[in-house]
Amino acid sequence: MTYLKACDVGNGEEDKNANNTRKRSFDRENSRNKDGMECQMLLEEDIFKVHALEAAAIKPDPKNQFISAAVVSGIATVSIGTVLGFSAILLPQLAEEMTLSPDEASWIASLSNIGQLFGAIGSGILAGKFGRRITLMLLCAPLLAGWVTMGLTQGQIWMFYLGRILQGVGVMSSVTQVYLVEIADTDHRGMFGASGALSVSVGITLTYCLGALFHWRIVCGICGAIPVVVFVCMFFLPETPPWLVLHGKKEEAEKTLKWLRGSDYDISGELEALAAAQGSGVQNTSLLETLKTFKYPGAYKPFIILLFVFLFQQLSGSYAIIFYAVTLFKDIGVSTNPYIPAIVTGFIRLLGTLIGTALIKRYGRKPLMTISAILMGVFMASLAVTVFYKEKFYSDNCLQMKLNDTLPEHCNEERLVSIEEEAKIAKMRLIYDIYPAVSVILYMLVFGAGVGTVPWLLLGELCPSKVKGIASGITVFMAFITIFAVVKVFPYGLKYLQPYGTYGFFAVVSLLMAVFTVLFVPETRGKSLAEIQTMFGELGETKVELSTVSGSVEKE
Repeated sequence: MTYLKACDVGNGEEDKNANNTRKRSFDRENSRNKDGMECQMLLEEDIFKVHALEAAAIKPDPKNQFISAAVVSGIATVSIGTVLGFSAILLPQLAEEMTLSPDEASWIASLSNIGQLFGAIGSGILAGKFGRRITLMLLCAPLLAGWVTMGLTQGQIWMFYLGRILQGVGVMSSVTQVYLVEIADTDHRGMFGASGALSVSVGITLTYCLGALFHWRIVCGICGAIPVVVFVCMFFLPETPPWLVLHGKKEEAEKTLKWLRGSDYDISGELEALAAAQGSGVQNTSLLETLKTFKYPGAYKPFIILLFVFLFQQLSGSYAIIFYAVTLFKDIGVSTNPYIPAIVTGFIRLLGTLIGTALIKRYGRKPLMTISAILMGVFMASLAVTVFYKEKFYSDNCLQMKLNDTLPEHCNEERLVSIEEEAKIAKMRLIYDIYPAVSVILYMLVFGAGVGTVPWLLLGELCPSKVKGIASGITVFMAFITIFAVVKVFPYGLKYLQPYGTYGFFAVVSLLMAVFTVLFVPETRGKSLAEIQTMFGELGETKVELSTVSGSVEKE
């Protein structure tokens, strides 16, 4: 640990009062041998670092951070999972009540992503202009309207479409993630950022369980209560300090930081670092000026990385499994109640996210996402191979994968099967029935532990606050376009590429994501938010040296 020597930089004499105050920080005898110039250099070089170290002697009180995270992550982000998981329980029940074509079913499943396209861009602009807190409150209105529209429909297909679009508009993905990361201190940022993905998993699993127990209209009512609770709770939470600093509201930012960190914690260093990280012209926050900021590497480099990370995440097939969970288990031949493996999958994803949240602080973002992507590729490839040989096995042995399947012509011939052969067929059939579900469950476990968690954390970390609203909005916009395409095309992929070809494609994408992560994604573990946001360069022409708890970052 480095300590400053107390000295008078004007005449080089030792200040006795300062010496008494800092007597535990240096050796008194050695200090007398240093001249005034050395003292001045030491002060100029290390003053910010020492302030950070002295502040670290009193740790932030995280109580109010946890209160804020409990509302935003524990309630608001859960609502995202309810929207994502709803089609999986709606479509099987709806098929028993009315006639649905495959095309209509795919529109119901995917149209929420169309709403999310508008919501992502709109919320990105609103979050930059009016703040993260106000934007979260505004998004509660379309989300509530979507659940009400769905619950009140009398079988009109266009009302299902409208309700799903409104649900998508109200999804709070990018804003909740930015809020969670921006309120957290360095020690809790990884956990809070990862908690967003955890809460989405909770929402999906909750919806699966509700769908197994209740009619879908009751599920609409239960899920519709969530945005009402969020709206009320957000009245009592503050705006994020980086947004307040960006808009020149330093006094309010100081008050908010005091509330988030505790009254005994020295926030001066963090406040100065937030201001320095914004670059020049921080208070010019018009949309045009914000877009111009993307000419600097500090803005466009992390933005491009985020785009590719989310593109790989969506094309890996995870959301196709989430949206079609119940139907998927029917299609791969799981003979038990398909709600059971769907619910198990939801709980397994939740478990994976819990594991990822626990490991992310210890091992970092990059290793976790790399290993997760590799294992996803392995399990999805094994699913593709299993489904391929299962179809061949059932065809050769004249077995039906699904009710009313047409058997091949050779099955019309009489066959004599020995007792031993029957036992072998029964054993292989059991394996082929169980392993597809196991591979999907393992796939979702490792997805939740890394690929499903880390990108959302990086979304709140990488981009500077000046461009974070727009960058996160565009990134989520692109992500939801991809989700829409995957969810909409998935049934046709199963038909024209065959299941093994579709799952094989997902496996290849997962492995490509692992390669991209190794080559281009930076590690952010242990770095302050201000330090992360200067890793790729400053948002201006001048060279700035930013001193942080973890070191000094110098960028042009």
